[in-house]
Amino acid sequence: MKKRILRLAPVTIAFSLFLTACFYPPMQPPPPPERTQVALPVPYDLALDAVMQVIRKHNYRVQANDPTHGVIEAQTLHFSASDADCGVVGTAIGKEPAAPTAGSSAVYNFYIKPNGSQASTVTVQAVFSTPVHVPFHTLQNTECVSRGVQEAALLKEIEQQASLARRPAYKPSPG
Repeated sequence: MKKRILRLAPVTIAFSLFLTACFYPPMQPPPPPERTQVALPVPYDLALDAVMQVIRKHNYRVQANDPTHGVIEAQTLHFSASDADCGVVGTAIGKEPAAPTAGSSAVYNFYIKPNGSQASTVTVQAVFSTPVHVPFHTLQNTECVSRGVQEAALLKEIEQQASLARRPAYKPSPG
């Protein structure tokens, strides 16, 4: 009986090592301000309109909108691995990056602040989260670290939209 157990021990150890898996959270630092902030040469109200138009264009769901304080929170249910670092899943076979799956979401927090009467600053912070499947562990939700790709793209679109913004000109009625 002892000999049989001793013969099975290496097999059991090898099998348990094969089944072990780990999750390593993202180690990437958050994106720098130059990728998440832009100064616009338009007043606050036009900057706010530009942000809302870009949000509508992407069909993001607005979860919060506080124009008094210049805060808008918008969500989408998808993002890619090029947008955020979601960590690494390690198994006995090797390590691979955790990829966004069904159930992923990206929340964009837009902060609009006036810079005097004719300029504004827009900042966007992205929060990415996705369920991560680590073999032989329960499904866990993890917050991914943004690479700054989506923030930079959104700010570029906001900048373009703001450059088109014009107030209607006042024309007195004849007579």
